[in-house]
Amino acid sequence: MRPPGCGILTLALLAIKCLLGPAYRSTDYHVHRSWMAITHTAPWETWYRDNRTQWTLDYPPFFAWWERIRAIPAAWIEPNLLKLEGDGMEDVHESRKAIAYQRGTVMIAETLVLASGAWYFAKVLPSGGKSSSRTYNRTPSKVRTDWTQVSIAMGLVGNAGLILVDHIHFQFNGMLLGVLVWSLAFAQCGKNVLSAICFAVLLQLKHLFAYAAPIYFVFLLRRQCKGKYALQRFSMLVAAVSSVTLASVGPFLWAGQGKAMLDRLFPFGRGLMHAYWAPNFWALYASTDKVCTFVVKKLWRSPAMREGHLARGLVGVQEFAVLPNITPGTSGSIVLLAMLPCLISLWRFPTRRRFLAAVGYSYFCGFMFGYHVHEKAVLHFLVVYAMHAATSIWSYGQFLLMSKASYYSLMPLFFTAAEAPIKVLFVEVLHFLHLWFLQGCHGKTLPFGPWNGIVPTLSVVFGLLQAYIGMLHKLVFGEKMPFVPLMLQSTMSSLVLFVVWLRELAHWMRGMSASTIQVF
Repeated sequence: MRPPGCGILTLALLAIKCLLGPAYRSTDYHVHRSWMAITHTAPWETWYRDNRTQWTLDYPPFFAWWERIRAIPAAWIEPNLLKLEGDGMEDVHESRKAIAYQRGTVMIAETLVLASGAWYFAKVLPSGGKSSSRTYNRTPSKVRTDWTQVSIAMGLVGNAGLILVDHIHFQFNGMLLGVLVWSLAFAQCGKNVLSAICFAVLLQLKHLFAYAAPIYFVFLLRRQCKGKYALQRFSMLVAAVSSVTLASVGPFLWAGQGKAMLDRLFPFGRGLMHAYWAPNFWALYASTDKVCTFVVKKLWRSPAMREGHLARGLVGVQEFAVLPNITPGTSGSIVLLAMLPCLISLWRFPTRRRFLAAVGYSYFCGFMFGYHVHEKAVLHFLVVYAMHAATSIWSYGQFLLMSKASYYSLMPLFFTAAEAPIKVLFVEVLHFLHLWFLQGCHGKTLPFGPWNGIVPTLSVVFGLLQAYIGMLHKLVFGEKMPFVPLMLQSTMSSLVLFVVWLRELAHWMRGMSASTIQVF
């Protein structure tokens, strides 16, 4: 049996995304509209000092220029989109034309960058998946390649989390991840300089992708800078990356916006955790602090003990009552320490497939231990694992576990009643379809042995949790303890992701001394 073609799948998914146009829009809709207005109405020399709106520009220069490009058609399609708040245009900002234009730019950018990148990556990535399934081993290689390509397309263009965040919540993650996919694709076919250039462009679009910079440095140094012309090749890489960086930040440094830009890009005063706890290690850390505070008060009867400010939904007020507070330096050190086995493994065995796995793991570490991580950052490592899952049994199993927890961790972003059935339906249906395509790559048997029931069990557990968050909590507690549902969702998802991360760490530690290992 042959799978549907990538083109048909992409068009079908695009049609579904169009139907989501009237759905709920978060404040990010107005953030990006404000950035369009800032870049359209103010000279570029003042973009990072412009304070006319609460939604100030806090992305790198290339993304600012992207907003400036979006503003050009907006000026004649819906000119009122380019007026800042306070101009009496709040209703016009959400007119049908305004919404259609905003949604349309997300879909166009995603199709042009991510969908094309998925196609190119699937074309250059050799099908290397191994399976013990007899049915799989009897499948012709051409059919297996078809399944691999459609699985990669589904994991990227049909990623349930990406669709929810970009096409309902409203962001441009698809375009940004598309640049990453192109960079990884060039690395897979040996075009290392192009890979480095794409990654440099990505960092100038969104600097939070920098968690993979050490991986790129080690891989490119070991793969590109060797042999008789090692020094020339190294110089070429440095020149290519420096040219992109200079073209991006150079003009703004010349205009005296360097400090203002740094303050916007790295607002460490916002605290360790976002208002809604991202499902990472710090969510478990914060939950432990709350439990310890409760226990200490009960055992020592110390009502004067200070409370940790963790669950108020505010920015910049996270303080732990019992456990030590975490600084940005501590967080960054833990991220690098967690990545160390991966860096050693990649240094010793700098293969292209290992590089792909390493990039996914680096974003996983950045998400689990990074400072002020947003819940939407799960997409950074999810899409890379989705790509690798098509040809790696190990990543296939890891992706099944992490994707289920990650998708449900995004649910609190969509709190209106109209989106309640849509978000669950999207997650379960798209996850099932992706699983079907992956089984075409690896065979029908799930890669967990006696634990194969873990995936449907997680669906049931997270489904029951959604029922409690959506209905039962208010019936039982009314308006009391409003942050408890969010804490439960975040803590449950973080438990699953932390277990998956521990599994991944163990495999990388084994991979430090093995030139060939099933994980890669």
